[in-house]
Amino acid sequence: MMVSKRERSISEMIEDTDLMTEAIRQGVRDELLLMARLGHSVPEQHRDGQIVWLSPDQIYERLGITPPAHAKAS
Repeated sequence: MMVSKRERSISEMIEDTDLMTEAIRQGVRDELLLMARLGHSVPEQHRDGQIVWLSPDQIYERLGITPPAHAKAS
């Protein structure tokens, strides 16, 4: 007899802070990568409140990814 594993409810998953933190982290990473691939800069707020713009190259660098050869120079 095979015992099936019970799936977690949405409420249980939301209460799992590690799971939610990882989901948010991955979502932000995916969006940053999309912006870099499209050749767009993104704003970043520093601790002192100053807003600076990260170029696509800086986004790739922050993510630890080598820009594709066809990427727009920024």
